[in-house]
Amino acid sequence: MSFGMNSSLCLPPLIQVLLGGCTLLGLVAIVTYRLRSHGKQRSPEPTYRLQFPPSRRHVLGGLSALEKSVPAPDVAPRTLHVKALPTTRAPDMTKDNQYTPTGFSTQEIRALGRFPDYSTLSGVRHPNPCDGHFDISKAMFRPYRPFRWSYHQTMSLMKFDPDWWVELEKNYHQTMAARQELLKTHPGNVMFDYPGSELACRELMEMLLQFITKRYPQYFSLERDNTVLVNRLLNTTSDLLSTPPLKVIFDNIPEDYALMLRNEDDGLYYLRAAMVCSSVGWDIGQHRNEPLTQIHTHVPDFKAKMAFSMDRFFAKMPVEQPIQRCSWSLEDHAPLFSSPEVVPDWTRSAFAANPEDLKVEDLRLRCDWQTLRRLPISGAIVFNFKAVFSPFTELREEPYVPALLLKVLQEGKENLITYKCVEHVRQTAMGALDVWAREQREAGIVPEDWEVSTLDESPFFPGWEDMWRARQGI
Repeated sequence: MSFGMNSSLCLPPLIQVLLGGCTLLGLVAIVTYRLRSHGKQRSPEPTYRLQFPPSRRHVLGGLSALEKSVPAPDVAPRTLHVKALPTTRAPDMTKDNQYTPTGFSTQEIRALGRFPDYSTLSGVRHPNPCDGHFDISKAMFRPYRPFRWSYHQTMSLMKFDPDWWVELEKNYHQTMAARQELLKTHPGNVMFDYPGSELACRELMEMLLQFITKRYPQYFSLERDNTVLVNRLLNTTSDLLSTPPLKVIFDNIPEDYALMLRNEDDGLYYLRAAMVCSSVGWDIGQHRNEPLTQIHTHVPDFKAKMAFSMDRFFAKMPVEQPIQRCSWSLEDHAPLFSSPEVVPDWTRSAFAANPEDLKVEDLRLRCDWQTLRRLPISGAIVFNFKAVFSPFTELREEPYVPALLLKVLQEGKENLITYKCVEHVRQTAMGALDVWAREQREAGIVPEDWEVSTLDESPFFPGWEDMWRARQGI
């Protein structure tokens, strides 16, 4: 499979509806199978005790740390189950012949050591270094515009682009400071890790540090035999031998991560570690140590229509096929974190008391760019997402975007649009979009006879890259 930035991933059996909910739910929902549409009957009590994901142990012979070894044949499911490395308590990594869900033994994990070549292990190439034009003081997120019509019909998945797993931009210092303050104020609501998640957390940290030192070598480097991370943006160093892996990530990368680990007893996936700041209307602390099905009990018809399919996908997801998607909402302010658990009299809107005061200049487009991937050694599944806020007025200059979003807001399924924005935000947005769409037609930017539909460039728009570079002064 080749990975490209603007290609849709066509997976016919995958979900045909888009659910709302938190970013964690949104990303899971897009990869669930609709087995009923194929006329299949599911068993009332499916079991995953002997269901394991595909292994990549076959690449071990090509790694320098193990270049003289010959990988053993794939480990039998029964052995993986009986001799599973525990994820519900701290494992003893010195004990031989314990196995991760992807078939790696404790001997092999020890032999790989710190910072093995995760490109070989995962089957996903390392990122290319940013080009010479990259200046973080001017850098902007790519202009995500993931609007679709017909809105209710299908869900497009993006092929994972290895260059964009972590995306840094000009607000790096401000965002990092806000996240640190949030951790200080509400630690239990934004970060936790349970015994049994040690291997997955370390693996995620090493993969991310490999990424940022290769993608942004002018800002990050690994030193002292890969035991220290140097961050030249913050002028800090992180001791990788003494600092918990999630804290290393939190202190250097302004994105969110949640790790789902396979339980060795029932084969289902549980939220065992996370660091998530960008949550509105919920927080990750509410779902600690929960299985997928428990996290999503509030979703209508979830148990009847979604639970089995979701568990099945997680059981089989390959390491070498990460996926991405982008969700959106319209807001009248730009909150990083806003949870009913910690905010008295929580409300989504900053203009709830005086909606008549809302102006189009107050509106923000929020896009959550999301990645789902399996870690090669531990077999953990990682959700990664970043919240990107853009001034709503930027859409005025973007070809086709005003007409497309206007169509969605006017004719989209009511319960989905209600999740995307509160009513006074919707009305204000539609008023502006109607004017902007008419301007583009009159200027010949959009043909008069254009039938509104999802753009080929989705989740972007025609000419987006030139406009994006111009906004950065490139």
